[in-house]
Amino acid sequence: QPRRLADHVADLGSVTNALQVKGPVITVAHDWGGPISMGWAQQHVDQMAGVVLMNTGVARPAAAKVPALISIARATLRVTCELTPTFLHGALRMARPQMSRDVYRGYASPYDSAARRTGIRDFVEDIPIEDTHPSFDTLASIADGLTELQHLPALLLWGSKDIVFSDMFLHDLMERLPQADVHRYPDAGHQIMEDTDAVDVIDTWLTQHHDEAAAPPAPAPQRSRIWSAIESRRGDDADAILEMSAKDSGTVARRVSFDELDSRVHAMVRGLAAAGINNGDRLATLVTPGIDLTVLVYACLRAGIIVVAPDAALGLGGLRRALRSSRPDYVVGDRRGLLLVKALRLPATRWSVNDLMQGDQHAPLPPEPSLTDTAAIVFTSGSTGPSKGVVYTHAQLEAQRDAVRDAFELTRDDKLVVAFAPFAVLAPALGIPSVVPTMNVTKPSKLVAQTLADAARAIDATIVFASPAVVATIAATAPDLDTVGRSALQQIRSVATAGAPVSPQLLVAAQPVFPAAHIFTPYGMTEVMPVTMASAREIGAREIGAGEIGADATNPGSTGVCVGQPLPGVDVVICPVSAPTGTMPAPVDADQLGEVWVRAAHASTGYDHLWFQQHHAFVGGWHRTGDVGHLDTHGRLWIEGRVDHLIHSSSGTVAPVQTELQAETVPGVDHAAAVGIGPIGTQQLAVVITGASMKSGSSAMVADPTITKAIRAAVNADVAAVLVAPRMPVDRRHNSKIDRTKVQQWADAVLRGARPPRL
Repeated sequence: QPRRLADHVADLGSVTNALQVKGPVITVAHDWGGPISMGWAQQHVDQMAGVVLMNTGVARPAAAKVPALISIARATLRVTCELTPTFLHGALRMARPQMSRDVYRGYASPYDSAARRTGIRDFVEDIPIEDTHPSFDTLASIADGLTELQHLPALLLWGSKDIVFSDMFLHDLMERLPQADVHRYPDAGHQIMEDTDAVDVIDTWLTQHHDEAAAPPAPAPQRSRIWSAIESRRGDDADAILEMSAKDSGTVARRVSFDELDSRVHAMVRGLAAAGINNGDRLATLVTPGIDLTVLVYACLRAGIIVVAPDAALGLGGLRRALRSSRPDYVVGDRRGLLLVKALRLPATRWSVNDLMQGDQHAPLPPEPSLTDTAAIVFTSGSTGPSKGVVYTHAQLEAQRDAVRDAFELTRDDKLVVAFAPFAVLAPALGIPSVVPTMNVTKPSKLVAQTLADAARAIDATIVFASPAVVATIAATAPDLDTVGRSALQQIRSVATAGAPVSPQLLVAAQPVFPAAHIFTPYGMTEVMPVTMASAREIGAREIGAGEIGADATNPGSTGVCVGQPLPGVDVVICPVSAPTGTMPAPVDADQLGEVWVRAAHASTGYDHLWFQQHHAFVGGWHRTGDVGHLDTHGRLWIEGRVDHLIHSSSGTVAPVQTELQAETVPGVDHAAAVGIGPIGTQQLAVVITGASMKSGSSAMVADPTITKAIRAAVNADVAAVLVAPRMPVDRRHNSKIDRTKVQQWADAVLRGARPPRL
């Protein structure tokens, strides 16, 4: 007779009794070990101190089909599981990436004969697929009994590419253990202990997560609610949002007044309630930036619905990752967005944005959400790894609004052109009109000066928000402006460009396009924005006038890109790069290179379903940014690159930004990336360049000797090689952040004589 689930639970109890295990116990389990360990835990609740589960399940979600691997194995049980190692090999080959040969053999060796595979046969036979199965009631009882463990610390680690235990099983466990910390690995499969750093994560969780109780958050200061500015302009017929025509950038396709915007937001709040979408639900928005998206976002915020805001610039694969990791209950889209939802095959209820305006307009509005409620989940650009969901509360969004308003000294008289995706719906919170120019949000660098000017003229704009790639294209295409367009840009008083390091050359080139404007470079990231701010006039006079790019005549030790002083209410310190996870070391002195740490009221709460990364990046109210730089003796912040992109040579550490800025001063070089080749500690510096007129030497990807000589003369570091790339890989959101990891892999292959990967 095969041993059943109940027998395995009893066996585990016999073992712990024989070992005289008394507790406290933290169970760690994977696959079928999950139900077994949970059955044991429910019989020993008084001994339990915590739970760790990985790619397992205690119930099959209604929408989950029986995996093909299990169905086939059950239908051919003895052949696939006992007489041959078919099932065994199928399970081991679910590793992502594939196991090494030695590790694979280690897992397979205990089952090298049919006699040794009877346990596999019995295990597969005991999976309770049918409700008549002998173990079905046992598993159901274990699933129901998880409520007894909801007081315990819990950690769920999940490989999301598991073809057996899909994300639906993770979501089921999250509902049964709502207190659990969750870390989801988007590229890992079933063999999570082999696929990932799960051992390190568990060790960190065990040794650090429970060392001390978290201090209660400080009460948030009283601010106006995020939707208050819209309500304050009720009855105002002035334009709130303009949409430019997709076919003619000089024509306004749609417009809505502040009074109409207020009415539509309230109508949408009631429509959401009528659709059964309520406070605390997650709603993903797949709507083109403009009036409809703005109405939807502010209606959700007012109703307490969590806005999941994926960026179309992430691409189809990035969107799929973002939405599957954030697990929205609902997806709302326009026509294009709903087609995308079908392509993504998301397990969420779909709604058309237009259909949600049909609720009972006499129904009362729901209660306002609290300041500590989660308001939104936005996503990083994905330029330094898979895009991460960043969680904001209502208090943090309101603090961010106030920080932006104060930094740019915005008043009710200002009018905003938004060519920077993260701020596409910001203007209504500030109570000012806005327009999104005719542009492809996935290719912002294609926005030309005339198109921007058409949008500015339509609204009589005073402010422009744009990424560095957009500003570069605008500066390059400014000679094509007509008289009216040139006049419209001359009325702009402020330009903000952010999203990547901004070179002094770009700021100087942009100034004549906006002759009356102060051009600012706010520094920040998805997790906290803005952090610092500097003006083009200040940076241009200091750096260009000093005759050395990336250097400051008043602070000779300063290198990189100056991003200015921390804004009021923002604290910035520089700490050693090697700080252990979960700890904050003492800051370094001025002019010393280190990692940038930031603290502010408008900083994010942390990451969504990424416990380990959150534990690493958010420590005691500080955000560990992953950027490297220094504070000079005047308190100004200089950004020099990313921690992961530092070049560790035998003579010291080289930060990439300084080298790149210097290389880009060479005529003909449009973009440069500095990367390290070879082992850490003895890396060689390679500079990879692109340029419209760039020609490579005899080996096709090695720069011409003249260019190589010029770059070596311009750069204050020993350059081992200069390579010409076919293109420079940049993030899709801003078209500005260079993916140095891809460039490094490409350069390494070129210098080894191997076939380089596609950039």
